Amino acid sequence: MTVTVNQLPPPRTFTVSLENRKRRGCGHERAAEILSAARALFLEHGVENVTTRQIAARVGISQTALYVYFTNKEQMLDVLAEETWRLLGSKLDAVAKKSAAEDDEAKKLRAILVAFVRFWLDRLDDYRIVFMRRALRPCAVDGRDPVDKCEEEGNGLLTRLTQSVETAVKQGSMRQFGCPATTALAIWGAVSGLITLRLVYPEFPWAAEDERIEATLDMIFNGCGSAKSAAATKDELVAAPIDVIFNGGGGAKSADACEDKPITATIDMILNGGRGAKSAAAVKENG
Repeated sequence: MTVTVNQLPPPRTFTVSLENRKRRGCGHERAAEILSAARALFLEHGVENVTTRQIAARVGISQTALYVYFTNKEQMLDVLAEETWRLLGSKLDAVAKKSAAEDDEAKKLRAILVAFVRFWLDRLDDYRIVFMRRALRPCAVDGRDPVDKCEEEGNGLLTRLTQSVETAVKQGSMRQFGCPATTALAIWGAVSGLITLRLVYPEFPWAAEDERIEATLDMIFNGCGSAKSAAATKDELVAAPIDVIFNGGGGAKSADACEDKPITATIDMILNGGRGAKSAAAVKENG
């Protein structure tokens, strides 16, 4: 009688390259290399199509060695986004410090928005990573919403924008649409459109970058420069963001209604702010 014994496969072996081994205390350099490789692969193939094994191979280390620095690719995605938010925050802080002596809050806000748009136009790939993260990684990690940390940064920026709008409204240099939060969201939506369109349609014959930025901000601030204080109707609330663009933010407070209707606010900015052939000076003059 012949007995067949199932033999175990030979143990797997790994070769560690001494050339790629970091000196003691230089782990931060390895982490940076891993993030750089992950970023490149995410943008080339999409987060869902990239594995930690591929990232490790790009760096030149084993998959096991990669796990010393990051638990999974989602954590790498989070860190990349958080670093971008920090860079943006530093940039905006520098602009705010430079314009600290300016009394007109609307002018300060305009300078911040110019810096915001230019930052992202120079970093369209980072914009993809930061703002498309929810679609790229829909699953929670460790029971937490995967984008909690970065949304914290984004919410902080939105709060900052809202406070600036509120201050400008109190000064009389801007007109709010619904409430400061709605107005802030409308403005954010308007300037973000510049970035998103540039990202989605890179081959379109866009006007010069500075022209597009200034045109959008002129619609927001000069269009909103009217001193009229109209009570927001239900239909106007539907058009709020557009009103910010065409009527702008200048002038007296609008309705006390504080419904969070950013879509309405944007439409209201566009239709009521930029309507007709009135220039910024004419809007100001007519109040």
